[in-house]
Amino acid sequence: ALLLNVIDRNIGGVLIMGDRGTAKSVCVRSLVELLPEMDAVPDDPFNSSPTDPSLMGPECLEVIKAGETLPSVKKRVPLVELPLGATEDRICGTIDIEKALMEG
Repeated sequence: ALLLNVIDRNIGGVLIMGDRGTAKSVCVRSLVELLPEMDAVPDDPFNSSPTDPSLMGPECLEVIKAGETLPSVKKRVPLVELPLGATEDRICGTIDIEKALMEG
């Protein structure tokens, strides 16, 4: 899964889970140094792609819809580290059960 994300950014990331001491952090930190720099919109909190709408945050999409072009900078791929107590539902969110039952 890690190598697939290196090859194809469109996958969108990997959530690694496992017992303590199973080298999760070691694998990820070593891989980050191998990643090529990415094109991103400067000062964008989502590191949006300046050219691919499927990889843009809402503000960048509005700029593109207005017919403007986005600036671009090369930057290192960020590594997001989560606190030890982070749970899956707090990271990924949960399903809105009421909406799922009402709308399908």
